[in-house]
Amino acid sequence: MKLKTLLFTVLFWVSALTANAQLSEYDANAPLGFGANTTGGTGGSSVTVSTLSDLQSALKSSGKKIIYIKGAIKFSSMFTVSSQSDKTILGLPGSYLYSEQRTTASSTGILYFKNCSNIIMRNVTFKSAGAYDIDGNDNLCFENCKNMWVDHCDFQDGVDGNFDCKKQSDNICVSWCKFHYLKSPMSGGSGGSNDHRYTNLWGSSDTYTNDRGKLRTTFVCCWWGEGCRERMPRVRFGQVHLVNCLWNSSVANYCVGAGQEAQCYIEKCAFIKVKNPIADYDKSKNSGAVMVDCYTQNISGSTSLRNCSFNPSNAYANNWKKIAANQVQTVLTACNGAGATLNVMEGKGVVGSICGGSQIDPGDSNPVVNDPVITKTGSGSSKQAIELGQSITDFGYTWTDADDIEVKGLPNGINVYIDKNSKKVNISGTPSEFGIFNFTVTTVGAENNAQKSGCITVTKNGFTSDASLAISDRNALLQDSIILGDAITPFYIAFSNCQKVEIQGLPNGIETNISNDTMFVSGIPTERGEYSWSAKTIGGLSEASINGKIIVVNDPTSVKGVTNNAIMMQTIVDNQLNIWLDNESASKIEIITLTGQIEKRIEHKSGHISVDCSTLDKGIYIVRITTSDNVIAKRMIKR
Repeated sequence: MKLKTLLFTVLFWVSALTANAQLSEYDANAPLGFGANTTGGTGGSSVTVSTLSDLQSALKSSGKKIIYIKGAIKFSSMFTVSSQSDKTILGLPGSYLYSEQRTTASSTGILYFKNCSNIIMRNVTFKSAGAYDIDGNDNLCFENCKNMWVDHCDFQDGVDGNFDCKKQSDNICVSWCKFHYLKSPMSGGSGGSNDHRYTNLWGSSDTYTNDRGKLRTTFVCCWWGEGCRERMPRVRFGQVHLVNCLWNSSVANYCVGAGQEAQCYIEKCAFIKVKNPIADYDKSKNSGAVMVDCYTQNISGSTSLRNCSFNPSNAYANNWKKIAANQVQTVLTACNGAGATLNVMEGKGVVGSICGGSQIDPGDSNPVVNDPVITKTGSGSSKQAIELGQSITDFGYTWTDADDIEVKGLPNGINVYIDKNSKKVNISGTPSEFGIFNFTVTTVGAENNAQKSGCITVTKNGFTSDASLAISDRNALLQDSIILGDAITPFYIAFSNCQKVEIQGLPNGIETNISNDTMFVSGIPTERGEYSWSAKTIGGLSEASINGKIIVVNDPTSVKGVTNNAIMMQTIVDNQLNIWLDNESASKIEIITLTGQIEKRIEHKSGHISVDCSTLDKGIYIVRITTSDNVIAKRMIKR
């Protein structure tokens, strides 16, 4: 390992910045209050994402997952995460999610969680284009989400809001987050506000009464800083506990807005040079808000609102270490205070703060080490595509500040030569198998190992795997008793790793159209009969096939040519078939399959009759009604 120079060590000590600096002594490093049971992706696999597509894939993946965000990821519209659970999202130092969209409502916003549960989000920075009242989207929004913890996140310049929560979301903890606006608001939006720096809306609307008993949220050590104008937060229906929070925006119209039936308990918080710590937005006058042991400095306006029936001590264990109200501003604005101030390491999670903490003694015997660095060498690319039997173009890597290196994922036939003394690795050879091989090169033995990746694509006759066929609808494999003159149910056949696909055996009238790697089958048969069709791939490494059948029959009702207005019948049924007979003679009612099998036979005279069809399979049937002077056949569909 390399030692950094003594001068750097001294400067490092003077600056008092360490890789694993301590969190604030008041930072529980865990969800509190209403969100205390949130566990996120603990115990799941880890993945690091640096592109939007990788982030989307990770958020949509099943099972427990720990997702590390690396670098800057750009959004062109809000991404919705639906019906997911057990995820932890961690922002590495310096990473952020951002959007430059401002003027088109549908293109604004960053992340929207809907019908999700047990999600943790820590050290994530959100940056949008600035407030503009066009009914756009938020930096972050929860809808019908349960057990959510948002910690040490930084929210900047949301177009509609920074972070909203609505529609029966519940058991939320928001801790050590910073909300602020760095960009001037845009005026003239369709919503009517020329300064829509409205940061947090908690609740859907005054009329959405499903939120009663929901939206229970604990805000701990959050900071509404410069630029925040209103909604810090504005609450409807929910029970909200705000403890050790700070409001010091010079442009604030109000801080906490108590809306329809809201209950807000504000404990040991600090209000510095702001207007209206509490604002009344409840037309029903059923809300309440109270400030308990708070610190105020040069404020004006309301500091209480009616009676607050909610007391967090009755809702959960409210016994974590709290900051004295007159010290809240000092603690939250420190370098290890509110905002994205965590030091997160890949594979290790939160290891401390990125700044502050204990000083290093110049005589500390523990060396300061450099992180490993991997550098590619050689003329060959780390991403090569060759035909089976060809050799790759040789390439390699050098590395520093690690004991060893390992290479994984290369195809058989590729040779890897590692020289630990010179810290060089060379990769060469001829693959003996075909496919797509994503490989990694990773240092070994360092505290923070480095990694590079590449891909060797080996084709055989231009393909990387066996041919395949897949049908869009398995029910289309058998289309039984299509009435002559009716269209079949259209279906798609997707094919891959072949030159083309052929289909044989379809009845006349059926058409096929191919677009890219998909065949579309549709049409109206022009002849009756039983048609067994088969589709197969052509020109691949192997042959894939799929078989089906289409049975075309005459319409049995078409040959009767008899009508009787005195007989009325339901033609689409679920469980009961209703028939009305207006004659005095005995009638025989038969329900017949299209193949001629009689499923039911009933004797009846005049008037209404209800026939039980619950035991019939779904499909098309013929109802034949025979009277003394007539025979009527009608088609019935059993759903």
